[in-house]
Amino acid sequence: MERVPLTEREKLILSAIVQYFIKNAAPVSSSYIAQKEHLSLSPATIRNIMASLEEKGYISQPHTSAGRVPTTIGYRMYVDTLMKRARLSQEEKEAIRKSLRQSAFELEEIMREATNILAQLSRQLGIVVSPKLEEGIFHRMEIVRLSTERVLLVLSIQSGMVKTITLEIPTRTSAERLQSVARMLNERLFGMRLIDIRKRFHEIIRDIRNEETGILKQLNQIADRLFDFEEDKEIFFKGTHNIVQQPEFSDVEKFSSVIELLEDQEVIIHLLDVESQNTPISIKIGEEIQEKRMQTCSIISARYRIHNISGTIGIIGPTRMNYSKLVSLVDFTARTITETLENAYN
Repeated sequence: MERVPLTEREKLILSAIVQYFIKNAAPVSSSYIAQKEHLSLSPATIRNIMASLEEKGYISQPHTSAGRVPTTIGYRMYVDTLMKRARLSQEEKEAIRKSLRQSAFELEEIMREATNILAQLSRQLGIVVSPKLEEGIFHRMEIVRLSTERVLLVLSIQSGMVKTITLEIPTRTSAERLQSVARMLNERLFGMRLIDIRKRFHEIIRDIRNEETGILKQLNQIADRLFDFEEDKEIFFKGTHNIVQQPEFSDVEKFSSVIELLEDQEVIIHLLDVESQNTPISIKIGEEIQEKRMQTCSIISARYRIHNISGTIGIIGPTRMNYSKLVSLVDFTARTITETLENAYN
């Protein structure tokens, strides 16, 4: 639905309705706003403004005798133009830093700790998606002999991440020949993105003749697997107990559909996508989310980085979430993860 411009009075009333509903999870009446908001407006004027907001689609009335609640475009107007970001307290900032510092040299542990602290401080569902390693830049490959006919390939990318694969080789090969193959590959692949190496590996080595070890032939056969870091992507989430306590999810069917969706990795990665947005923070509200099972929810997400690769963190909760506080929480946590990882992998 297209957003219709609001008068200053309409903005004041809409902001009051959104903030009340976020806090109390109950429809708000004109008489409450007249008594509590100190707007120097009569109840009749407030009723007229609320009627105008409803006509423009920013609020709705769940039942005939009930007060009003924000709609998706009401929340969107609030988030985009009316909301002031809350500041995290020093205690909250230090809790985030401390949580991430204690596991600073283990990527998986950092992801788990970030998920825990997001869920704990937001009281919503915290989610972390591991980095898109396929965008990483090739740094070096080492070939290590394990036995007469087995070698270990150690592939590292510039972010500091490492992948290993064991390979059977058909003939006994000297350490010098193995190093010669590694040196040749390092010269040709250095500085390339893994996703490009994966697509073009056959072309990159096509002119190499008489390679006696047979390793290049085997690498060509397994290039899709060797340079595919997509399979290493993981999703961590924490806080399902937070969701079930929200009145919006007292309906077991609604709660179950959200939890079921968390098992679909591709959908979650898509829902938390930030790259398609023009801002560092993505906020998707209710009906803006294409996945119907999530349209009672909102999603706040942001990217963190390790040099040239990135991952995503986010919070999922009801549309009635505290956007002012949670946008700041997601933003600060993403920036802290970036600092922690870059210190760890420099």
